[in-house]
Amino acid sequence: MITVVVHEKGGQTQRFAFEGDNFSVGREDDNDLVLDRVNVSKHHLRFRRHEGRVECLDLDSTNGTYINGRRVTAARIVKRTDRVYVGDYILMLEGDDVSINPPEPPRPPSDAKAKRRREAAKGEVLPDFVELVDDTSGVFTSAQRVPAAGVESTYLDRIANQIVTSVLHSVPRLDPSKSSDIYDDDREQALTEIEAMIADLRDSHQLDTNVEVGPLKERIARELLEYGPLGDLMRDHEVREIQVVGSGPIHVIRETGPAERIDLRFTSERSLQLAIRRIARKRGLLVEGAQVLEGIVEHGFYLYAVLPPHAAKTPVLSLRRIRTDANSLAALVQEQVLSADMRELLALMLRECRRVVVCASGGVNLDRFMRAVVNEIPDTLRVACISDTGRLSHGHRGWVQVRRLKDPSDTIDLSSVLGVLLRGGLDQLVSQQCGQQDAAAVIDAIAGASRGAVVSLWGINAAHALTRLAALGSTMAGGALQPLTVSLAHAIDVVVRLNSGVNAEAMQVLEIIEPHVHADGTIEYRPLFTAGKAGDGTTEFKSTISLSRFLRTLREQGVPMPPRFHKL
Repeated sequence: MITVVVHEKGGQTQRFAFEGDNFSVGREDDNDLVLDRVNVSKHHLRFRRHEGRVECLDLDSTNGTYINGRRVTAARIVKRTDRVYVGDYILMLEGDDVSINPPEPPRPPSDAKAKRRREAAKGEVLPDFVELVDDTSGVFTSAQRVPAAGVESTYLDRIANQIVTSVLHSVPRLDPSKSSDIYDDDREQALTEIEAMIADLRDSHQLDTNVEVGPLKERIARELLEYGPLGDLMRDHEVREIQVVGSGPIHVIRETGPAERIDLRFTSERSLQLAIRRIARKRGLLVEGAQVLEGIVEHGFYLYAVLPPHAAKTPVLSLRRIRTDANSLAALVQEQVLSADMRELLALMLRECRRVVVCASGGVNLDRFMRAVVNEIPDTLRVACISDTGRLSHGHRGWVQVRRLKDPSDTIDLSSVLGVLLRGGLDQLVSQQCGQQDAAAVIDAIAGASRGAVVSLWGINAAHALTRLAALGSTMAGGALQPLTVSLAHAIDVVVRLNSGVNAEAMQVLEIIEPHVHADGTIEYRPLFTAGKAGDGTTEFKSTISLSRFLRTLREQGVPMPPRFHKL
């Protein structure tokens, strides 16, 4: 006899006798099994005996019927090991009836087949999979797939990717772009489906009997529910950097020793993207539509990631462990990013709502420096912070967090929002990695629409940064940009130039510069502080004669000086 076992999410397990040739399931009372839930159709599916087997037919249900994570689109044979998903229920068949027994494994290959496999092992180029064929009958005796020599990893990767894709379809909340948490019932359903699909692949002989299913299950589960192979690496305090490109081998740099390529990787690019999104989502770095992700994540790592489609075509991830969260410029002083005097000058500029531009080369963690800068701004000021994710000012109550990347739910464009904020009055407008969307508002703020402005953007030096800012905020071209660049130099108080350090530090303030416009319209970039090498080879930060003149001008404007600058 056959019994239909019903597992209800959060409920009890029940058993119903499958008598006769048909067994119907649905919400209406005329079904053999009534499942009274809104996600079950009135007449959802039917089991039927057919040619010595039991088949499942979906009756055009609204939400569909799934067997081991695959949607039923035509009559499909159901075996004892299969799991049939109907709304919030999982159905299984059990009993001693031969119609639900898995098929017997295929007989061993003939001598001819064994010879072909030995030749493949010697390096003969064959397709990724070799079908076992019964030459005597001219038909397939098995759907078992045997990997050719040298392609076993590809063979298992394809199986893993197939299972990951199917489970994501059945449990959409596992996708971090749709949900930030993985609930217990989703986790349980995912593990159940992984188990069922591997059993199904084994029973249908698509998975070679020589494959150890335990490690395969664990690998798939970790990619679906965790960070894949990254989890253990991130928890290892000896690991300093991790780089991953697509499904290629993972590169690791430890505290001691050279960079190494380890024998760990993702089964597919899809799985790497899942891990990137899950890591970013946990720290609020994931924004719908964002392809470039940056920010501090778990275990002291800073994440840099690029998601397709883009010019490099494949997902790329870099994780670099940082010493501190750099919540202030004082923390960066401890890392030799800048000196205590440099930090004091920048803090003075921020307290007094002056106009500051921060420029950096492409290899520098500009966002990390900007986060430290923002945390030096007094909470008492009226501040609006613009960043791609809108989380630059996270933790500052009363500040306006403005998201640069457009969300489908937005009904007002960014320029209109910034226009209202500027007209309503701001002490500081902060723009992280200023872009074309907000450049016009930033230039207005520098020109006086707000008391102060702090702007970061890419530029190799101060002159390049001001020219780029003028170009971002104007449709003018060529020589017409020069007047706007000169106007910006008039209004900006200081430019901070970041780059790799004089002793190969990851990030350092190489200069703090005062732009000065002469009567003839030429711009002079006067350094106030510089970084260089001392006689003993260590990093040394020096002030210049221009600093005294700059501080004297501030005193004349009534700006109170910090004690450490009284002697200058």
